[in-house]
Amino acid sequence: MNNLTLTINGTILTAPAGMSILQAAHSAGISIPTLCFDKNLESTGSCWMCIVELKGKNLFVPACSTAVSQGMVVETENSELQAMRRQSLERIIDEHCGDCLGPCEISCPAGCNIPGFIAGIAEGNDREAIRIIKESIPLPGILGRVCPAPCEDECRRHGLDEPVSICALKRYAADRDMQNEPRCMPEPAEKTGMQVAVVGAGPAGLTAAYYLLALGHDVTIFDAHPEPGGMMRYGIPRFRLPEAVIESDIGPLRSMGARFRMNTRFGRDISLDTLKAEYDAALLALGAQKASPMGIPGEELPAVKSGIAFLRDAACGIAAKPGKKVLVVGGGNTAIDAARTALRLGADDVSILYRRTRQEMPANRAETEDALREGIELLALVAPSAISADGQGISVTVQTMRQGEPDGSGRRRPVPVPGAIYTILADTLITATGQHVDCPAETAGELGLNTDHTVAVDPDTLETGVAGIFAGGDCVTGADLAIRAVEQGKKAAQNIDRYLRKIPATQPAPAFNSSCGPKEKTPAALYAGRVPMPRIGVPEIPPEMRVPGFLEIVSGYNPSDARAEASRCLRCRCIAVENCRLRELAARYLPDHTCRHEDHPEFGIAATANIRLEREKCVDCGICVRTLEELENREMPDYRKLAASCPTGAMSEPLQQR
Repeated sequence: MNNLTLTINGTILTAPAGMSILQAAHSAGISIPTLCFDKNLESTGSCWMCIVELKGKNLFVPACSTAVSQGMVVETENSELQAMRRQSLERIIDEHCGDCLGPCEISCPAGCNIPGFIAGIAEGNDREAIRIIKESIPLPGILGRVCPAPCEDECRRHGLDEPVSICALKRYAADRDMQNEPRCMPEPAEKTGMQVAVVGAGPAGLTAAYYLLALGHDVTIFDAHPEPGGMMRYGIPRFRLPEAVIESDIGPLRSMGARFRMNTRFGRDISLDTLKAEYDAALLALGAQKASPMGIPGEELPAVKSGIAFLRDAACGIAAKPGKKVLVVGGGNTAIDAARTALRLGADDVSILYRRTRQEMPANRAETEDALREGIELLALVAPSAISADGQGISVTVQTMRQGEPDGSGRRRPVPVPGAIYTILADTLITATGQHVDCPAETAGELGLNTDHTVAVDPDTLETGVAGIFAGGDCVTGADLAIRAVEQGKKAAQNIDRYLRKIPATQPAPAFNSSCGPKEKTPAALYAGRVPMPRIGVPEIPPEMRVPGFLEIVSGYNPSDARAEASRCLRCRCIAVENCRLRELAARYLPDHTCRHEDHPEFGIAATANIRLEREKCVDCGICVRTLEELENREMPDYRKLAASCPTGAMSEPLQQR
């Protein structure tokens, strides 16, 4: 066969006559984008993504179906070609309908592959489920109990019945792992010899340590408390999060070689200078454990306690009896936990005072409802304005509020009602009106703090202004959810690893994600053939058996119920998401593009026993048609091969076969 000489992107190469430009380029290691090319099929040039320019001829041709010729000069990338590809992609994407990632995993701060681990449980593969979870959440027993599950708010089953019980399934997988040996842990990487200090043994610090250990670094964790866990151990009551679960989640870190130095306070027992001198890198994950004052007269009285200190004393078993009548000020999770803890420590009458409406409370709604079922009273639109001693107790002056204009948070500002003031007598008042970072003054000056007292960092890398010193978790974000602290910890570990290996801290281009639209606009065809099935309740002990004592309220799913609940998942995540050519090209050529069409009236899913077709994921590349033509002489087509040939996941095996 005669070889021809041609030039592609300035590189002179040879190729046999009859070979396409695309094949010649690939043989030389030159990549040309394509949607419709399949090396086992005859090329047609239908997608026009592989369009190239023939220099000197002012011709633009599809590389997959154009044969090389002697002396040909080809250019595969320039502004005109990019514009043409972008235009072709915009047309395809605007008609494309399908979720690349499940809405649940997009809304998960840690980016957990929720459809993947739920599929593992549904198939009876609990080991695979916990492996997937630990890729992004190394503290699954804890998060399976305390996460408010923002993922469930976005579940597409909302349009059919109720969201999948994602958090309870995460807990189930974690609890199964606790009972098994060996525990699920990452394969140990080769040791790097690098030493990393992590200051703070809360969710951000423990998460960072987990991934740094998995990457081969040696990690020492410092914390001011006697035991690791941070606010998870000292701020969440045992009836929600038993100590054994905390220990179980920390166990793999100990097995991986983490060193713990407890009762070590940053700024007193260890300094920033020590970290810089003795470690190759350090992460400050200090948390936000300093209570915010209310700013009213009398809050310094002995009968007034911060919610953080009250819960810490309860966790350590040293909390004093709060008396018969207890008031709790605040509307967040700390307020709810403190109120429920006071009830378990002997209070007869517990009331929560909140200056906004119940609907505006930031606390976990399920926990709030549990508190009310246990007999705790919620007094909304009220705020304490002064506290005074009254015999052995206190007298709290309470101001009635009304809703005013929206404030910076988007909620209506609470405004005092003139003259609407009354008093409440109580034994104890617990404040839970916020918390912030308590960074040592000498360290704060060197690191630099923002106006809200959080540590200033590069938002992309989490590195502070001091080389090799990173910060993450609540000390960067402010008091936030544990799942967000986990996300911060993982991000910090990745960037510390790059720093230690001297890899430039470049940020990858954001992945393109197609969507079926917001949950309220989910195409009706997605629910076709689906039978409504209310989610399976998670067993709980009844309210009358909860007090007194700190017995865990929720007992979790058994295997049968877990499999049944997992089977409710609609599997929104595209089967081809990891290798979808359309998604790859969209990220390359349409980095800022989103689907402009939210309504897809033609959306439909057709399924047989052998194949599932989602028509609006189809890009008309023709690969499936050409594959079937090759298989037409067979009595039974190879459906697995047919599904695997689709570049966008429009064709796949039926759900029950996955």
